[in-house]
Amino acid sequence: MRVSSGKKNDKKNDKKRDMKGFFAQFAPTETEGEAKALVPDKLFFCMAFIALALPNIVFSGPNFFDTLHIMKWLFAMAPIAVMAVTGGFRLCFYGAERTGFKLDAFGQLWLIMLLYITIQPLWINITSWSTFYKEWFFFASLVGMYILSFNLFRGRRQHRLILWAANINAALNVVFAELLMREMNAGIPLIMNVPGNYIGNTGQQEMFGLWMAIALMNGLYLHVAGRDVDNGKYAKRLKAANIFLAAVNAWGLWNSTARGGIVSLFVGTVIMGILVWRTQEDKEMFRRMAHIAFAIVAMLIVTLTAGKVFEFGRAGALVSKTTDMVANISSIGGRKEIWQTSCTMIKDYAIGGVGIGHYKWHYLEAQQKAMQKYPDIKWIYTYWAHSEYIQWFAEFGLFGILFLLGVGAWWIFSFVCAAVQKKALSLESVWASSMIFLIWFNALFSRPFHRIENVLWVTFAFAVVNREILPVCIKRFSLRSNALLRMLGFSMAAVAIAGLLFLGGGFVADKYLRSAMLTNNAKFQSYRINEAKKSLMYRDEAEEQYAYHLISFARATKKREDWDRAVGQLYKSYKMRPRAKELIDLINLTQQLGYNDLFLELLPVVQRQPRLRSGEE
Repeated sequence: MRVSSGKKNDKKNDKKRDMKGFFAQFAPTETEGEAKALVPDKLFFCMAFIALALPNIVFSGPNFFDTLHIMKWLFAMAPIAVMAVTGGFRLCFYGAERTGFKLDAFGQLWLIMLLYITIQPLWINITSWSTFYKEWFFFASLVGMYILSFNLFRGRRQHRLILWAANINAALNVVFAELLMREMNAGIPLIMNVPGNYIGNTGQQEMFGLWMAIALMNGLYLHVAGRDVDNGKYAKRLKAANIFLAAVNAWGLWNSTARGGIVSLFVGTVIMGILVWRTQEDKEMFRRMAHIAFAIVAMLIVTLTAGKVFEFGRAGALVSKTTDMVANISSIGGRKEIWQTSCTMIKDYAIGGVGIGHYKWHYLEAQQKAMQKYPDIKWIYTYWAHSEYIQWFAEFGLFGILFLLGVGAWWIFSFVCAAVQKKALSLESVWASSMIFLIWFNALFSRPFHRIENVLWVTFAFAVVNREILPVCIKRFSLRSNALLRMLGFSMAAVAIAGLLFLGGGFVADKYLRSAMLTNNAKFQSYRINEAKKSLMYRDEAEEQYAYHLISFARATKKREDWDRAVGQLYKSYKMRPRAKELIDLINLTQQLGYNDLFLELLPVVQRQPRLRSGEE
């Protein structure tokens, strides 16, 4: 049957109308007055769920050059970028009124800090631009998470689902840690291949302990807040499941022997108890808190008993570290030398700081000066100050530490006012305040802000509680200029796209470096490393690998000119990122090959036998 040309034209017109309708949903329609969601609720929940609940269980694996971090960065940062692109363009197209967007005073202050970090290279020497950009996008992700969550977080159902998923994640990490300690992880690709380490898939013992503390704080809240679902169909099962997860995670916390995580959980629990007492009318919540507290203490007893009677678990290590902390209190858990070195660095760069992420690249220089000032100091090389506040001062200088202390004092004052006045805070805000104090206290002796999968929780918590304890500031100091907010939306989207491209380039470079490690062909290895150099994210790692490639090549040819290139490349890599490994290799090579000037330049840095501490230890 033939179709008339008129019907064909009608079908074509219908298709055109359908296509116009399809594209119209993405186009701005300024004449319409209806509200537009900044980010659809389902998209926000999905992205927040991925960023908060999943990164601590994933890792890159042996198929990557970076076997730990890059996949964690993908799961933690890419979801924020997706929300920022969506919300940023919608804010730019529709404006603040139609999207309901608000930028409170707290968010404005952190944007100012981000701007300060951006212009910091004007007065400091950035030796590693790869490090600078990694840390910049890290910080920008935290700011973006706060702004988006402040505007998009809706309520308790989504919140509780995220907390349940995080607690299950933590319990799985406990199982993985137990298997690792017993070297039973062989052939299980879901577990990091680091037998003998009680770290699960977190990659580091202190961060494992912090993750357990975060999960237990979540468990406390879920048990306290479970009162409003006591009559539900699955209430008893959920209550039992939460207590079971709390017991598993408490076992993981005690066996981690992470003193910072243990004490931080105590601080967070005290804060939750104070808030329940001051801001909640239902005193039955105290009994519910006692259930989880009892489970945590019971698991401590089980841990100590199992260690003494059955020689099972890590009770001996827990008792030993606790005893050492009390007996050698002046060493501050082995941090004394690190903090002395950090104070030396702060003195040298007190005003401008060393730059974001560059603490570790100034550590050897500061250690050498500290050894002259403190004759009894031990040489310990580390990437971190093991106190976020000290490292913040070192990296951001006087303005940065005054900013941090000022914002912190303002927030604590607002929090105390809310507690003293018995302001009726939601249970979500009670949880958020407790989580903030937990992580803040942990930052005194550890480095939670150097693992985005953990520090995202504190930015999310700030977004939840600030809408209740800072209401006057939200109304009085919110940015109202529609033009500026549209520009902010465009900037958010542009930065997020740049961050995704930066991360994508890093994935490509990572694969090039991994393949370079697997080949014995010098030509192919050189080609793959040079391809990796094109990535801004992995350029420094590629320069380092190129140096060791040239060293291997020079050992094969035994030519002086090849050794000149190799040593020169390794020295170049060392000057960008002064690390102990490259320093020792350089000293050995220059001494063996007779590069006397370079040897004498480097020798004073290692006048004493070094005791190296890995940056991830």
